[in-house]
Amino acid sequence: MTAHRAAIGKDRALQRASTADGLFTILAIDHQDALRRALNPEAPGSVSAAEMVGFKRQVVRSLIDDVSGVLLDPIYGAFQAVADRSLGAKGLLVELEKADYQMAPLPLAVEINPGWSVANIKQMNADGVKLFFYYNPHATDHARRQEAIVGAVAADCARLEIPFYAEPIVYRDSDQPTATTSGWLVADAAYQISQFDVDVLKLEFPVDMKRETDPAVWRAACEAITQAINVPWVLLSAGVTFDLFAQQLEVACKAGASGFMVGRALWGEAAQIADVAARQQWLQQTGRKRLQLLSAIATAYGSPWFTRRDRTPPAITPATFRQYPNLGAGDDG
Repeated sequence: MTAHRAAIGKDRALQRASTADGLFTILAIDHQDALRRALNPEAPGSVSAAEMVGFKRQVVRSLIDDVSGVLLDPIYGAFQAVADRSLGAKGLLVELEKADYQMAPLPLAVEINPGWSVANIKQMNADGVKLFFYYNPHATDHARRQEAIVGAVAADCARLEIPFYAEPIVYRDSDQPTATTSGWLVADAAYQISQFDVDVLKLEFPVDMKRETDPAVWRAACEAITQAINVPWVLLSAGVTFDLFAQQLEVACKAGASGFMVGRALWGEAAQIADVAARQQWLQQTGRKRLQLLSAIATAYGSPWFTRRDRTPPAITPATFRQYPNLGAGDDG
């Protein structure tokens, strides 16, 4: 495992993707197969590339003023959003893993998108690399394989000074089915992955609130995550309803989370509106109102990312630029 190190390049990118208060209020719309299902539940395979691009563009343009950054995929979102200037000056995080399986189930083993890399994401001047992967720290063989990929991605991100947003999604063995078990399993997974040189953990809410109804248990499970790791974490929405996600976010931020990356809980209903004008109205009214509520929760209760890192900022002197790592560029002199 790689020791964390301070890096000016990473800090600058983290600043671009967060609010002035150091909180992440991120619109997540890197979805591919899940978006196809949302746009056309009866025939998701019939959704065209143009429909995917058009929906993502409309959502980003409608909601960009209310977020600190956007998470996009490289196929239908990131390049298009930069080229048509949809992002403005907001942060851009880009998906690294292969996620387009043409409606087949996602495999347990993570795969980097062929022909795509951390270097590509850095080259397009994005502000972060996101890697989604299934993970159970107690499934030894599979966990070690996933960790090898996480370690390689972390090393590339460290070398190129671009933040690494790791998204370990816990899966449970047959003997780990309960809501109570879920809490410690998410915290354990977060701890294991935080031992690599990751910058932010993107995590699911650790408890099934429909099965476990005690708010003290919710809070304790989120606090266990914060206590287990020495990097900031943000809450993902995992396709829950908006009202449930808002409730989860308040609990998580009060327990130490640094904001959110929200996807279908925010814009899922918009995907069901076929009329483009009606969809636009929904996004401008309901969508923006939802984002503003989530941002208010994060601002009121969240922990700034820069208070959640174990990296000691480097001492800056007039000679710092002479010692700054060189990425291989030629000598201008």
